[in-house]
Amino acid sequence: MTQSVVKRQSNQLIFQSFGDDLRTQLEEILSLGKAAGADLVEIFLEKSDNISLLAEQEKISNVSPSFGIGAGIRVFLGDKDGFVSTNNLSREGLMFALNQALGMLGLMQTKYNKYKFEGLSKIKDYGTRKNDWLKLCPDLNESTNKLLEATNLLSVKNKNLNVRRASYSRNWQEVLIAASDGTFARDIRLHQTVGINVIAIKDKNRSNAARRYGSSDNPNDLRNWHIDKSANELNESAQNMLNAEYVEAGQMPVVLANKFGGVIFHEACGHLLETTQLERGTSPFADKVNQQIAHPSVSAVDEGLSNFAFGSLSMDDEGMEPQNTLLIENGILRKFLSDRAGSLRTGHPRTGSGRRQNYSFAAASRMRNTYIKSGDFAPEQLIESVNNGLYCKSMGGGSVGPTGQFNFSVEEGYIIKNGELTKPVKGATLIGEAKEILPRISMCANDLDLAAGFCGSVSGSVNVTVGQPHIKVDSITVGGR
Repeated sequence: MTQSVVKRQSNQLIFQSFGDDLRTQLEEILSLGKAAGADLVEIFLEKSDNISLLAEQEKISNVSPSFGIGAGIRVFLGDKDGFVSTNNLSREGLMFALNQALGMLGLMQTKYNKYKFEGLSKIKDYGTRKNDWLKLCPDLNESTNKLLEATNLLSVKNKNLNVRRASYSRNWQEVLIAASDGTFARDIRLHQTVGINVIAIKDKNRSNAARRYGSSDNPNDLRNWHIDKSANELNESAQNMLNAEYVEAGQMPVVLANKFGGVIFHEACGHLLETTQLERGTSPFADKVNQQIAHPSVSAVDEGLSNFAFGSLSMDDEGMEPQNTLLIENGILRKFLSDRAGSLRTGHPRTGSGRRQNYSFAAASRMRNTYIKSGDFAPEQLIESVNNGLYCKSMGGGSVGPTGQFNFSVEEGYIIKNGELTKPVKGATLIGEAKEILPRISMCANDLDLAAGFCGSVSGSVNVTVGQPHIKVDSITVGGR
């Protein structure tokens, strides 16, 4: 059992570690909230210790540490809720936040209210084995040396790489969740990411390439980074695209590579399967459960269970263990992702998907590790099936509309001619709409792979994993010249 030490400084409670010692204080707040007439009261306590570093050329250009501590209190009444956050963790501060949240729903405390609160359950401590993780992570000196090793190696690989950047971020978080339904759970989360990007310039030609790597629950992630492999991959991509011609626009078949190619499914389709979208009335799939929305070759899941994957978690930000949620099975929509509020408002059961950036956000239904499952084909078979089309080896940024309209840039692309990869092309943009493109994914390869990323939505920015095997889209609009 984790013991928590509490010190009072200027009327502020500073929690050295969250644990069962806070039970009495939390139960008092929950009981008062219920006595005021709330259906459910939830308290989210968080402490964070983060750092980000940036290396440019041969220098460390930025070091940004940040620390945080605070609480978010959410009150439910029917299908409505009120949420207030605070970094004043004294009893007075937490009581003030509770009263503010109650007031949003027209509720208020009075000394005459009485409510028999049955109390919190035995604490579920997922963080016990993780207590030393922060100490085990690389220190500032080791981290900066690793980044400089990467930018220096890129210089050795290719003198045309005029801009060389490497970044590292470490996010450590301790959370404690208590709710009037008895939920009482603690966890420690650790996420680390490394990003590298380059700009190559030769004569009048210019290209760029970028990659991001990340993991959860792995203090040695930066130490285990294969810098030489990453530098070779990035250099090859930048060089191939340096003399690329502009692609011609048109409607054509496209083969999308695995790993980060899954960002399109995440953005254009995954968000439409969150109850957050159902509440807004913007998902075209709202009434399509158990109906065909994709080609029979497509099955997709969202889960928080894969070892070390960037979107994995021991529990969500409402204290529920993650699940392996089958979203689409052989083209048929099976399930939506739901948090507590989403379940109340839409009727879809919770899936362990309630997530938030930090204590200043209320939890919402969010993706974790989201990917299209492996199929039966070798990647080469997808390319061989295309007479005249585009191979997208690496995707760039893009934008998505509220009902799934999207456009994504292709960072590294090649023309497919008579079933073979030919010349590299630049300036390609994939344009479409989720409900039209899903039925056109006719082939999925057997090489599923995942990639780390960040996702922004109503509850802030959270770490996620995107992924897929190589997939073939029979027809999609390619923007170009």
